[in-house]
Amino acid sequence: MSVQPGPAQSPEYELLWRLNQRCNYRCEYCFRDGVDDYRSAEHPDCGKYPPEHIAGAFDSTGKRWRIHMTGGEPFLYPGFVELAAALTQNHRISVNTNLSTSNVYTFGEVVPPGRVHSINATVHLEELTRRESGVDGYVDRFLFLQNRGFNIRLMYLTHPSLPDRLVRDVETFRSRGIRNVYLKTFHGRYGDREYPMAFTRNERRLFKEQGAPRRELDIFDMETCFLGRRCDAGHIALDMDLAGNLTRCSSVREDHGNLLEGRYHFDPAPARCPARICRCTYQGMKFAHRSVVLEAAWRLYAWKRRAEEGVRRLPQRGSRSDHPPGI
Repeated sequence: MSVQPGPAQSPEYELLWRLNQRCNYRCEYCFRDGVDDYRSAEHPDCGKYPPEHIAGAFDSTGKRWRIHMTGGEPFLYPGFVELAAALTQNHRISVNTNLSTSNVYTFGEVVPPGRVHSINATVHLEELTRRESGVDGYVDRFLFLQNRGFNIRLMYLTHPSLPDRLVRDVETFRSRGIRNVYLKTFHGRYGDREYPMAFTRNERRLFKEQGAPRRELDIFDMETCFLGRRCDAGHIALDMDLAGNLTRCSSVREDHGNLLEGRYHFDPAPARCPARICRCTYQGMKFAHRSVVLEAAWRLYAWKRRAEEGVRRLPQRGSRSDHPPGI
């Protein structure tokens, strides 16, 4: 079934697809560290279906899709360029990538830029310094896609070890012709502190001055709980693993079938979020409906928690005295 976009059609449905697990980077801050066994050799379910079958599975729903492709490293998926070309015939895609592989150039030549919503190219500086092409290779691949008309963003991870060099790095990338630099919030533990809660007031101010978007600032401020709010996840948005299994979202693992086997269902209407912890803040911020009362209650809780952490936490060695603890 061919799905032709048009003004009279229903809205785009969205799918977050973790299409593979293999990654060629070994970032010390990766949330996958110690979680999965497929960092070097790909998961056996990856690439089980040919691109034509996968594209046909989306087409058979009769819906227009925006397919967010993440991993692992998506460009290491077997036949990734062919898959992207097949999907973009009738749907749109976006890709989260470290932009490290040579097939980036083939992708840029084969896939129409207008069918790619966005490419989020995270820069991992420590990994880049270990590689022969290094930062120059990353910039070359980035500019190749940018010059071909793709909506590509450099994702600069606000790791706690980097604030002292952040301004210099951002200026360097912009001076080399990269137009869209996006600050992305670090989540996780560094030293004896839990982030993003542990970012200081000065660091938050720096991120804002360097153009961190509103939603990232909300994450810094922990204003990201969606418990009790009506959410479109499960209704017009789903999660899919590399085998095709569908769930409501990254946090709520309600079964919604298997798209690649032709079994799927959608909730008839938005349902309230039951998750006390959101495992994908970006999904929650996109799909959860606004609630003034619930948002105000969460902001109060977050403020109290930061204050309590500030009392309990001891300053790290080398920390600056003008950084209020926990703020």
